[in-house]
Amino acid sequence: MSNNDFEARIRGRFIKFPAVDGLTELELGSIVVQVEEKIKKIEEKLNIVDSSKLAILAAYDFAVELHNLRQKSETNNEADSRKVEELIEKLTKTLEEER
Repeated sequence: MSNNDFEARIRGRFIKFPAVDGLTELELGSIVVQVEEKIKKIEEKLNIVDSSKLAILAAYDFAVELHNLRQKSETNNEADSRKVEELIEKLTKTLEEER
């Protein structure tokens, strides 16, 4: 384990996580709590006790959330770009009219 690795307990097991540039130990701890909560939620909802299956389902659920956030971000970026283009056109038109 390097000096920057992070160790945390998930489901009663200590797991060593590799360091992530730009994230503090507090932030990494928060992420671990989210993983733990996600696994618990899936376990309660689906009544599954198999740890590896729970981990896969939790990873899948996080991947779906990430996909949805990316889609939303792309949609917002496209809308922002259209709005900027509209404003540029209006400004250009206004400047041309003033000449």
